[in-house]
Amino acid sequence: MAILIPSFPGPASAVPGYLDWGGVISSPLGGVDQKLNRLGDRFTIDVTMNTMPTPEDATAWVAALIQAQKDGGIFPWPQAITVSGSGDAAVDGPGQAGTTLKLRGLSSGRTFLRGQFISVIHGGRRYLHIIAAAATANSAGKVSLAVEPMLRVAYSDGALVEIDEPKIEGFLEGNRRDWTIDVAMNIGLQFRITEAE
Repeated sequence: MAILIPSFPGPASAVPGYLDWGGVISSPLGGVDQKLNRLGDRFTIDVTMNTMPTPEDATAWVAALIQAQKDGGIFPWPQAITVSGSGDAAVDGPGQAGTTLKLRGLSSGRTFLRGQFISVIHGGRRYLHIIAAAATANSAGKVSLAVEPMLRVAYSDGALVEIDEPKIEGFLEGNRRDWTIDVAMNIGLQFRITEAE
C-alpha cells in the first residue's frame, strides 16, 4: 500500500514533468510525419524539500521515503492555478475511454480551468490528469472533462476524483544514500515520483 509522504515543511521546489510514450514516425521518402500516440503517457515530479526544522521531522521524513521507495508514495501535486469551488467528485459511469472523463456529484456551476489537475482513485491507485479545456458543471452537478493523458484504465463508476488537492502516486527514485537525517536537516531531501501506470 502506497505511503502518504508528509507535507510539512513543504517542498523548496517541485518540478512536474510529462512522460510521452508515443513518438513521431518520419517517412523515409519525405512524406508526411505522423504522431503515434500510445496508451501509458503519465506524469513525474522532482521534489527538493526544505530543510527540516527538528530531528523528529527529519527522522519521520527519512522513514517515509525509505518505506515509499519500496511500497510507492503519494505526494500532493502542485496546482499552479486557483481552483474554484470545493469538494471532490465521482466518476459518472463505467467503461469510459479516450480523453473524455464524465463526473458527477459537483455543485452546480462549478468551473474547471484548462491546465487544472485532478486525480482519480481506481483499484486503490491514483491516476493524474490535466484538464485540456475549460468546463462547467451543469445544474445536475455533472460535467464532461477533456483530459490528458488518455484514460489508462476503465475507471469504475463512482471512483473518487480528487479535485481540491490532486496527488501523484508512484514509485520513488533518488539517491537513497542521501536520505539521511544530516541531509534532511542541513541540505534538503530530494526524490522523484513517477506514476507506475
